[in-house]
Amino acid sequence: MYSNQTTMNSGTSSTELNDMLQNFVEYVYSFYGADDALYPMGVTKADIYGATYDYLNAVTKINDDRFTWGDGDSLDRERVRDFLVRNYGYSTDFDGGSLWIFDGTSLEEAN
Repeated sequence: MYSNQTTMNSGTSSTELNDMLQNFVEYVYSFYGADDALYPMGVTKADIYGATYDYLNAVTKINDDRFTWGDGDSLDRERVRDFLVRNYGYSTDFDGGSLWIFDGTSLEEAN
């Protein structure tokens, strides 16, 4: 029997992972990109997807217990915001310092 869901090593199907990613992007967008955003940065969903990829890639490469994915919690949102500021040209007024692990270094240098 064919199924359109592929189970990842995490035990979560790719469909569920996609839904989680979409929900997280909507969550970040509601804070920083929506017309009624609490912190109106004017971010696009495309940039949020890119910054989320950058963040997840950094979590994997750095492999530090103090810099982990929290299942889309507020710290994840803030770290994605800071990736948006640092890598996508949004106002530095919104940099909250959540990427302290990179201070004085780049992702490539952190390994």
